[in-house]
Amino acid sequence: MTTSTIGRVSKFPLALLVIASLFRFGFLYKNWNNLDFAPISLMHAEVARNVLSGHGFQINQQHLQNYLQECRSRNELIDPADFPPPANEQLVQLYNEEPGYGLMLAGLWKLTGSHRWWHVRVLQIFIDLVMCWLVYQIGRRMFNERAGIVASLAYACFIPGIELVVRPHRDIWVTFLFIFTVFQLIALHDSRKPWAQILSIGIATGIVAWMRSTVLLYVILMVPLLFIVRRKNEAIRLSVILLTGFAITFSPLIVRNYLVFDKFMATRGVFWHSFWAGVGQMPNPQNLQDDDETVVRFAQSLDSTAQYETDHYEQVLKAEAFRFVREHPLWYAGSIVRRAAVFVAPKIGREIFFQPLLPKHVSGTLNRSFSKIVLLIVDALLTVLFLAGIWLTRKRWKDLLLVGYPYLYTLATLAPFYLVGRNIMNVYFVVLILASVSLSRLWDRFRPASSSIT
Repeated sequence: MTTSTIGRVSKFPLALLVIASLFRFGFLYKNWNNLDFAPISLMHAEVARNVLSGHGFQINQQHLQNYLQECRSRNELIDPADFPPPANEQLVQLYNEEPGYGLMLAGLWKLTGSHRWWHVRVLQIFIDLVMCWLVYQIGRRMFNERAGIVASLAYACFIPGIELVVRPHRDIWVTFLFIFTVFQLIALHDSRKPWAQILSIGIATGIVAWMRSTVLLYVILMVPLLFIVRRKNEAIRLSVILLTGFAITFSPLIVRNYLVFDKFMATRGVFWHSFWAGVGQMPNPQNLQDDDETVVRFAQSLDSTAQYETDHYEQVLKAEAFRFVREHPLWYAGSIVRRAAVFVAPKIGREIFFQPLLPKHVSGTLNRSFSKIVLLIVDALLTVLFLAGIWLTRKRWKDLLLVGYPYLYTLATLAPFYLVGRNIMNVYFVVLILASVSLSRLWDRFRPASSSIT
């Protein structure tokens, strides 16, 4: 590597951050009033408001509904500070969603003294800039400099991921957990204090589980991975530290749920609702669609007293789900395979296996701005490069497991039930890194003789 090349490489992370910042702040400016995920964002804001007012994890359903209607009528995401609640309220305990993002909003608003959306959006942009650098480091340390450069540039400009960042929405924190985990697992190789890396993963998982219960099994399924990549005695110690860090940070939520709902509940209270929404993702014997209102009507057709966001509602759907799987085992097994195919090739798989989305659920700049054929071509190209990257690194299978663990975890835990694009975007950095390995190999094969970047 020449001296000039070393200088260019050393300056790359700074250039990466500049490019990533321009994309993110530009996207934030152009999509300031995006309402794609307004209902869930407003719900988290309602939790934050009641936390700050001393009412804990409670919400005012009527105020929340009025707030959403006002946002839609103005076609903008109104700041909570500009839509105060009524003087008399009827509050109910939060049941159908995790409270962690609302709790984080409450802390941020307490710190800033203002209930505005831009605070959390800017915070998430800075968090994602850190992730751009981490993707660069993962690609560089595990493969080579060029793979790190290409992967981080792709991540910096990846529009679906940027959309997650600039929304006041919890999913970007799942992406952060996954990228942070891979970086820390890689750091174990040279660390003098490996317990610190593992403890940080356990704590981070516990914190993010307050926001997104899909990561609840993340540290548990990581234990076999530790036994694969580390010696037995060390793996035992690291596993104990990992699980302890997770338990310390997450257990308070289980205690809260038990005290409030009189039952042990580690997840939000709508698991079986999500199962039936997953059934509706593809043609099915029940003629369901992936739509909350459709699933609610289905539950009430089974039991007219089933009210959404109640334990009775979930029990009705749970009993029907077990009956459905017993009567249609082949269909259910096939649905897992179809979701797995969608996970690997999102656009192509959705086009082949899933039912068309209802118009009200179509979101994202790519889906609205690009023709279907363009998206399918890009999806096919990235999928081929990704699979080629897996093949090229197959002999380093332990390293491949480290980099790909978040991808495998998400696939294994969500394919049996429900899968949406945001779940795939949480782990798409793995696709970008391995696709970059393929591009790096192609460059090595066809590069000009004078090239000296390695």
